[in-house]
Amino acid sequence: MRIAYVYDSAYPFTKGGGERRIYEVAKRLSQRGHEVSILSMKCWEGPSLLRENGLRYRAISPRFNSYHRSGRRSISQALGFGASAWRLLAHDRYDVLDCGQWPYFHFFPVKAYSVLRHTPFIITWYEVWKDHWLEYLGKPGVIGMMAERAFSRLPDKIVAISEKTESELRSLGVRQARMTMIPNGVDYHRIQSLSPGRTKTHLAYCGRLKNHKNVHLLIEAVALLKRSKPSISAVIIGDGPESVALRDLAARLGVIGNITFTGPIDDFDEVIGWLKASKIFITPSTKEGGGSLTLFEANACGLPVIAVHSKNGIDPCLIESGSNGYFANPDAEEIARMAQELLDSPERLQSNAMASREFAARYDWDAVSDQYERLYMSLSFPNGRKHS
Repeated sequence: MRIAYVYDSAYPFTKGGGERRIYEVAKRLSQRGHEVSILSMKCWEGPSLLRENGLRYRAISPRFNSYHRSGRRSISQALGFGASAWRLLAHDRYDVLDCGQWPYFHFFPVKAYSVLRHTPFIITWYEVWKDHWLEYLGKPGVIGMMAERAFSRLPDKIVAISEKTESELRSLGVRQARMTMIPNGVDYHRIQSLSPGRTKTHLAYCGRLKNHKNVHLLIEAVALLKRSKPSISAVIIGDGPESVALRDLAARLGVIGNITFTGPIDDFDEVIGWLKASKIFITPSTKEGGGSLTLFEANACGLPVIAVHSKNGIDPCLIESGSNGYFANPDAEEIARMAQELLDSPERLQSNAMASREFAARYDWDAVSDQYERLYMSLSFPNGRKHS
């Protein structure tokens, strides 16, 4: 099959959950003999057409800034990428087109290509916002709500990344027959082969440093834990618009010496080394769309997860409370209390570590890729014949 993924950014040039998911599946499908292209903004230096790791990267747009300084997504970027994506119509035939959900406006040219070339059009849908649009944009959020509902009608098939996302899509009126759920995954066997880093820490966070990730709650929790455990340590892996503000907060609370801010790390093995050298993973994000790559990676490293309850956060199905993790309210005191209880109970922490690895093993990327391959084949070659 000739498979094309259309998304504004591309891994490994941009680090993000959506980019990473596409990359991991695309790489495996390429290894199985499929011709796989990733069509995105030009996130790399050099020519617009690039071949790397068996994948064909093709820039269909110049690079636009994806976020405002506030951390919100840029409307001009969404419109610019959407307008550039019309270049698809000049491309050769693909057997299937799979779009990442954001930033929406690239759906129109992909739909046009799909109709003109009789090519199946899939959207991998990460999260459903509904009335969160009003919190995000204020009154103009009504337009976002309408757009979300309308865009969900465009594809031939929607892949929801979690049961939570699938349920929310049904509430928008998407018929179950037009959906399938394929979860996020983890490179489980590779992670098992890697060694812990040399710097030991108690707590870890990995991800974008954006406002909805609420990393300030982790820093505040460290400040609370320091009162009874002066040696408490944490590592914050990643970068983003909140980076400077979070470092300033750590300094004001007197825990800058207790927290390592790594900044962006390009080497996956190094990230895993940091996680394996920690004891507990903290993810205070209130906006994950149900799925979370870092949750699986932390679990694969043997780290139980402390996540926060949120209607737009991690799907409750992904945390078996008391086994691979725990849910807390979005409150630094409660996060600190849960972390302290775990750190004070090595036996419980060890039991959680074993359960976490067992949980993550169910979600290896190979199994996720199997599901995608079956879906693409069923849409592109019904009854064993090419879609036409």
